[in-house]
Amino acid sequence: MTLDNGYVTSEYLKKVAERMRAFKQLSYAHMEVGQGDRVLDLGCGPGVDTLPLAVLVGDNGRVIGIDSDEKMLAEAQQAALDAACDGWVEHRLGSAMELPLGDDMLDASRAERLLQVLPAALEQTILSELIRVTRPGGRVVLADTDWSSACVDFSDNGLERRLMEFFALHMRPNGFAGRHLWALCRELGLVDLRLDVVPMVQERLEDTPFGNWLIVTARAEGVISEDEALQWVDELKQREQTGRFYACVNMVIASGRKGDKPC
Repeated sequence: MTLDNGYVTSEYLKKVAERMRAFKQLSYAHMEVGQGDRVLDLGCGPGVDTLPLAVLVGDNGRVIGIDSDEKMLAEAQQAALDAACDGWVEHRLGSAMELPLGDDMLDASRAERLLQVLPAALEQTILSELIRVTRPGGRVVLADTDWSSACVDFSDNGLERRLMEFFALHMRPNGFAGRHLWALCRELGLVDLRLDVVPMVQERLEDTPFGNWLIVTARAEGVISEDEALQWVDELKQREQTGRFYACVNMVIASGRKGDKPC
C-alpha cells in the first residue's frame, strides 16, 4: 500500500525545476525539438517545461500542456500570458490515460516524473497514449526517478537502507518507475532508442524528501523508533551545517522514435 498520493504543490515543482534545469534541458534534447514543431508536455503542472519548450519551437510552433489539476493549469496559462507566448502555448485539462488529442498530430511528446506518482499498472497505457498522438518518426520521451537507487551518507547503514526502501516502496505510488522506462520503450515498439541516467546529488537536507516528511511517516508506520528518528534528523542536520551532507538518486531519461507501423 502506498502512503502518499503523489501530490505536490506548484511551489515545490518550481523549486525542483530550478535545481533540475540541466536534466530538463537533456530531456528536451531527447525530443529533438526545432522551430515550428508541435510538442506535448504531459503532466505539465504550473508550466515549468511548457515555457522553455515554447522558446524552442518558436511562435510558428505549438506547445500543449496537459494536466488533471485545474489550479495548476490556470497558473501555467497565466505564466504563458506573462511570457507573451500564450499565442502558441495551450494548457488543457485531461487524463494521461485518454489524451484529448488526435492521432499522429505531434512532432514530439514527453512526460517527466509522471509515472512515479501513478500506479505501475498504468505505465503501458500512458506510453501508448503518448505514442498514439505522436506522428510516425516523432520522438517520445519519458523521464523519471528510480527511488530504489536513492542513498544518503549516514553513520548507520542499516537504518539508512531501511528508510530508503520504505520511501521507494511505500511513499511513492511507483517508486521504481525510472528503472522501468528502458524496457517500457522497447515493449511498446519505439525505435532508435536513447538512454541517459543522471545522478542527482543534493548537499542540503531540505532539497530532499528525506527530512521530516519521511521521518514522520516512517515513525507513524512503526518502521523506525523515536530514538532512530531523532538520530536521523540530528545527524543529517549536523552534516548539513558542516558541509558533509550527501544524498543522491538516479534520474532516467528513455526515449525513442515512433515507427511507421503502429506499435
